[in-house]
Amino acid sequence: MLSIDGDKRGSGPLNQTGDILTIRQLSEYLMVSEKTIYRMLDKNLLPAVRVGAQWRFRKRDIDAWLDERVKKVEIEGQRAVLEELAPSEIDIHPLLLPKNVWLDVPQMPRDELLSWIVMHAALEAGVDREALFESIRTREELCSTALVKDAAFPHPNEPSDFGFVRKRVLLAVAHEPVSFNDPHGHRPRVIVVILARTIQGYLLTISRAVKLFGNPALIGRITRSGSTGEVIASIRDAEERLMASAPR
Repeated sequence: MLSIDGDKRGSGPLNQTGDILTIRQLSEYLMVSEKTIYRMLDKNLLPAVRVGAQWRFRKRDIDAWLDERVKKVEIEGQRAVLEELAPSEIDIHPLLLPKNVWLDVPQMPRDELLSWIVMHAALEAGVDREALFESIRTREELCSTALVKDAAFPHPNEPSDFGFVRKRVLLAVAHEPVSFNDPHGHRPRVIVVILARTIQGYLLTISRAVKLFGNPALIGRITRSGSTGEVIASIRDAEERLMASAPR
């Protein structure tokens, strides 16, 4: 058990329970210098507890803090990548089939909704739907795909595992906004599941999708649509306008 009288006594490997870290242990755990830890403490950047004259850190709080940092980097990094991919974007409307578009889907939690979409989708006969759902759910846990206010873009963690013959998009319009645990508070109604054959194919598709579904006017038309054909037509028209306004 760690002493709380000073950082030197108990500054070796993690204590047996692994629950409490000293400054030195935390610097080893994060692989940064002790001076860096102190600078972060001065700026209130770390979850910490003062015990007398010493700082102590709960490992589970540090792990949660790290997870949030990773999510932030992933979101910002992905947006930068999407900008670079713009010249090679893939059109969305040809990837939509009426049977893979659902309107006014009943209210349910995120994971239930994702499972519902996968189980109702028109896919290749050999696709393991349970594994596909689990892959999408796992990817969503890593970082929310609710990249814009009213739309989320779930996808498998590794698309090549499922042997898709072609790219396709599944689109569900939820009856009410759905929590995707997004750090920016986005609660989408339009769920755009992108099933590409590779990660590169996903990125080329989502690069276009973020621009399309980030448009509140298109979201409004989709959520008011009375048929799947109307949804696809609205997306096609918005995509044509987007392409016409793109720099040449």
